[in-house]
Amino acid sequence: MPPAVGNPRFGRLRRHPVLTVIAALVILTGLVFGGRWGWGRLFPPSLTCGAGMTATGTPLACAGVNLDSAPFTDHEPARMRVLENMVKAANDGVKGPYTSVVLMLDLSPVSDVDTLTYGSLYPNIEGALTAVWRANNTAAYGSTPAIKLYLANMGSQYADWQVTVDRLKEKANAEHISAVVGLGQSTVQSRHAAAAISSQLHIPVIGSTVTGDSMSIDPSDPAGKKRITDLFRVSPTNADSVIAATQYVSTLKPAVTSLAVVADSVTGDDYTQTLADAAKTGFRGQNRTVTVLPYTSPGDLSAGSGRQDYLVQQFNLMHANLCQANPSVVYFAGRGRDLGAFVENWVQGAPCGISQLHILAGDDASESIHDKGVLGGIASGRVTVAYTALASPDEWGTECPGSDAKHNYDQFWAAFTGRPDPCTGQQLTADKDVPTLSFDPVDLGSGQAMLTHDAAVAAISAGRHDAAGLRNPGLQTGILHQFYCAQMLPGASGWLSFGSDGAPAGKPTPVVQLGSDGTTRTVALTWPPDGTPNLSLPQRGGKGAPGC
Repeated sequence: MPPAVGNPRFGRLRRHPVLTVIAALVILTGLVFGGRWGWGRLFPPSLTCGAGMTATGTPLACAGVNLDSAPFTDHEPARMRVLENMVKAANDGVKGPYTSVVLMLDLSPVSDVDTLTYGSLYPNIEGALTAVWRANNTAAYGSTPAIKLYLANMGSQYADWQVTVDRLKEKANAEHISAVVGLGQSTVQSRHAAAAISSQLHIPVIGSTVTGDSMSIDPSDPAGKKRITDLFRVSPTNADSVIAATQYVSTLKPAVTSLAVVADSVTGDDYTQTLADAAKTGFRGQNRTVTVLPYTSPGDLSAGSGRQDYLVQQFNLMHANLCQANPSVVYFAGRGRDLGAFVENWVQGAPCGISQLHILAGDDASESIHDKGVLGGIASGRVTVAYTALASPDEWGTECPGSDAKHNYDQFWAAFTGRPDPCTGQQLTADKDVPTLSFDPVDLGSGQAMLTHDAAVAAISAGRHDAAGLRNPGLQTGILHQFYCAQMLPGASGWLSFGSDGAPAGKPTPVVQLGSDGTTRTVALTWPPDGTPNLSLPQRGGKGAPGC
């Protein structure tokens, strides 16, 4: 065979190794950057996040603090975009010194994975917008500094809470963030988020609907005794909700002699764990038997895994034991999103002599007020559903002028809907030439708009009472502790008064009945723990309010 013929250019490169290395680097650099550019052109990112956010999770969602009201996912409902644009418009209208309140939730729920829906999120955002509108445009909660609102997403199942806390830390000073409100559900993840914000940013975290008794405990403490210093809440704990439920059950006729507790035993859910623990002992009493029927909801599901199917199988197996217990009342100590599977199974299961099952549940049952399975079961006559709500739009009655607490609610209602005050007939006037809000009163049914409004009101009031708040927002925790007795704040869900542990004092717990059309009706207003109503600010020297 003839000898190989070499390429003279390669020969020159072999004689100059330095040139060889340089040429190789040039070629490699071109491939890397050209390849990256080409890949980006051919396969652009499936989700582009706005300022303050990072794409993460499966499916992808933007987690962090939404500084420019960009979408959190690429498939957001149109109504979510409308609310995000309202937040942006309100922030764009702020001039001069301001402080910011962040509403932090799971704002990208995944169907059949999360135990909340977009439909249950909207009232939370509307309630926060109402608080900010009142703060910036009326004399309800002072006048300065102005208030901005930002939405922050912890992702599906709150899994990306750490990303959100990191973005909060990055933006806190530049955006004058003085408090975080919301938190969503009582889970281990949301508790970690609250603890991290408290320890790293030293600003108040005010839970709107967190009720788990353990939510105030720092998860880093193995002894389970260290409190999260800056955590407050405007909702009663699960222990108080069970007290309210027992007060209500004791009024039922005929007397309830047999009660079954359907208890979720999943780990990592502070709400279901503490609710079930309180119910197992709280309902026991003379001449009443209590049967505990456990089930375990899925703790960690991926999209498309089928939470409903997972639960239906367990409730199907529970059916015979429930029939055997023959309870007068079933207390459902689980997530409201799971109540539909329980009701469907009961209605479609074999009859066993119980003509109508009376179900009483915790506050998370508000997530089920539009559940087809629950509403269909009520319509069939096979079940009734009531629950201890954290707030209810008719809890103060319709009598005019009514209590001071009703007046506070009516002022909120007028701002929320843009309609005249129900008692005075007067339109709520703004200090500035700004459009009124016009949210649908139907969105008040779950009570979540009222509670998020109240959490934001507490944050705003603390910021405005603290002259140094813009420079040292950590001082606002001390201000929040002063809201009691004659310094109670007027809220939509009741007067806002905080105990030394950050929990609300003197808050009512309405018991509401759910109708087959998804409407709610308050059937009792309880005042745990001792039954003392808190309807007005105390007279000078009086004792008629918490802390006096």
